[in-house]
Amino acid sequence: MVLTHLTRDLSLLERFAKVCDPSHAETGAEPDADAIRDLLAEVLTSGRPVDTTPLTDALFQRLASAYVHEPVDEEFIPLLLDQCGFAKLAPEPSHPPKALSRQRDFHVAVIGAGLSGICAGVKLGEAGYSYRIYDRNEDVGGTWLTNVYPGVGVDTPSHFYSYSFEVNPDWPEFYSKGEYVLDYLRRCADGYGVRDHVEFQTEVLSCAYDDASKRWAVTVRDRRGQERVDWADAVITAIGVFQGAVRPDIPGLDEFAGIAVHTAEWDPDLDLTGRRVAMIGTGASSMQVGPAIVDDVAQLTVFQRSPSWIMPRRKDDLTVSEGANWAMRHVPFYGEWFRFFTYWFASDGNFVRVVIDPEWHMPEVSVSKPSEDLRQWLLAYAREELADRPDLLERVIPDYPPFGKRILRDSNWYRMLRQDHVELVTDAIERATTGGLVTADGREVPADVLILATGYQVLPMLGQIDITGRNGTALTDVWGHDEPRAHLGTTVPGFPNLFVLAGPNSAPNHGAGVNILAESQIHYIVGCLDLLHERGARVLEPRQDVHDAYNERVDEALEGRVWSHPSVRSYYQNSSGRVIVSCPWRLVDYWSMLRVPDEDEYILS
Repeated sequence: MVLTHLTRDLSLLERFAKVCDPSHAETGAEPDADAIRDLLAEVLTSGRPVDTTPLTDALFQRLASAYVHEPVDEEFIPLLLDQCGFAKLAPEPSHPPKALSRQRDFHVAVIGAGLSGICAGVKLGEAGYSYRIYDRNEDVGGTWLTNVYPGVGVDTPSHFYSYSFEVNPDWPEFYSKGEYVLDYLRRCADGYGVRDHVEFQTEVLSCAYDDASKRWAVTVRDRRGQERVDWADAVITAIGVFQGAVRPDIPGLDEFAGIAVHTAEWDPDLDLTGRRVAMIGTGASSMQVGPAIVDDVAQLTVFQRSPSWIMPRRKDDLTVSEGANWAMRHVPFYGEWFRFFTYWFASDGNFVRVVIDPEWHMPEVSVSKPSEDLRQWLLAYAREELADRPDLLERVIPDYPPFGKRILRDSNWYRMLRQDHVELVTDAIERATTGGLVTADGREVPADVLILATGYQVLPMLGQIDITGRNGTALTDVWGHDEPRAHLGTTVPGFPNLFVLAGPNSAPNHGAGVNILAESQIHYIVGCLDLLHERGARVLEPRQDVHDAYNERVDEALEGRVWSHPSVRSYYQNSSGRVIVSCPWRLVDYWSMLRVPDEDEYILS
């Protein structure tokens, strides 16, 4: 792809067509590799200039379609060019000096210095806005700073789980561990000057809109425990969906004499060598913890309430070769083309699998033919991995369609379960004792350590901050405990210049990652702030009728998505079963919605 990109010689696509085969991904063993490398080496070392001008949309579409062996429709091209790092969208006209001065006088408070908060700082700074980020931790990184449990890492490909404006050539693995993600975020915060705008170990207690001044009073508690009020013209919440550990309601848990630790509150000094460990939960964190500790512990007992669908490993060794890393650092566009490949097969291609076909004849186990095809693929993998353990197989197959809950990447989970010193328990836990756990049938499982892999608090959304809008209206009164709604997942009527990142019904739960969500929403927010200055206004908020109509569309669309399937109960839903986390549309649809704010949808004053 790089060779064709630099030479613009489209005959290469036909000559080396067999190279562009997804089955060769991440192996480095594609046919004709030597011939291609020789040609590329000649192009790069000949001394003749190469064509690095941006590709036209039509040429990019031609190359992209050849690369993935399927049509890349025209509607995807702007998103792909933007998100895969090839070329930024045409820059906006330079702001006149007076407008830029107004922007510098306009101050934005950002809550959270994780992936989304850092991105907000980068883009606010580029647009000329004054901003301050508050974070209760001692460093940037958010969840990648605080989650240090064994095996913690991404389950979205590393080469896409990063900013489009800072493509990283140095990932050591195709699915990298948390320490490398944290290092990347730290480098971004430093390289773009964001760290200078962060106030660490500072907790935001409340945000109150002042009708008279049209500003926000932000009450914070600093590292010395002192409270003060800072003022901001706009507030961006960047604290994410997960807001704290959920501890299981198990009678007697406080009486357990050993060590009980939640994955979100892991002690890095905890030594599990030779210990009897009981792990409660089989979600994303346990899928990583279990295989990471299994070879150290004396006994591992896994308590499962409901199983998860597991995506097959591509190969056992997911280390990025030194040659590939060298190419990403030194060969023009190599990293961008690899990022495109990882994105294409982990994003909207999955959307067809979450759409319910009302005429489908097997609605109890799948929602459509593509959904059933995926289910059969996942079943075949589980059967292959557990061929000699039919007792395990019947207990690890979910009773809901794929994508109903988060599909997890296999980190040797099935292989872990097969080990002699590992037991999977599906009976309910009745109570804890000083020495372990007791199941509903009266069996006691001894344990030295309890690992609580029981997830995170999602609701009430933004509940940890006291937010009040116009006329002192509390956001908790508008949203209640579990009915959050927002226009485009970002703005709320009655709360001027309040912007929510990863807000209600904005998560891309069929693919990709939070990085594209953050960039898309922040692009929209900066567009809203620019609109204010272009119109000489101070605040904007969405019209109630526009907000309500949008959410009616959301609810209607979600009725036809797998997350609303009657067999599914997950953190995507509230207590009544309404899906409050997932976005019902494709990434390309939501990304397109957020390109430019529609002035007619807002009240400006």
